[in-house]
Amino acid sequence: MSGMVQMFKFAAVGCVNTMIDWAVYFIILKLFPAESVIFYTAAKGFSYLCGIINSFFLNRNWTFKGILRDNEGGRFIKFMLVNAVGLGFNSISVYIFLNLNFSHIVSLFLATSITFTFNFLLNKMWVFREDKMVAKTSGG
Repeated sequence: MSGMVQMFKFAAVGCVNTMIDWAVYFIILKLFPAESVIFYTAAKGFSYLCGIINSFFLNRNWTFKGILRDNEGGRFIKFMLVNAVGLGFNSISVYIFLNLNFSHIVSLFLATSITFTFNFLLNKMWVFREDKMVAKTSGG
């Protein structure tokens, strides 16, 4: 599968994840109105986690389907590590932008942009990287 197709699919999955993330975030704010940066940050963390769960399944089964190998448990751990760090960047970014008095929408957009770039690079180059075949030679 070409890199361009994977990039398109990864971006499409990212759009779906972002819609899930933002929808959950705004539903939480609607159901539990609060005027607290800490509450907004916690809500954003939870909503982002919902996007991560969707992301794993769509990327594993659609975006990078053709290159899956034996060690899927290790791949899942790598995926979760990348996304845990991404969650940290995302939540901290929202916290910082809200404290700088950016609107919720601008804060979400900026945090999502930072996180998307980080996640794409690490998923492409580490988590779902195609392993190169190494020729084995006999010692005889």
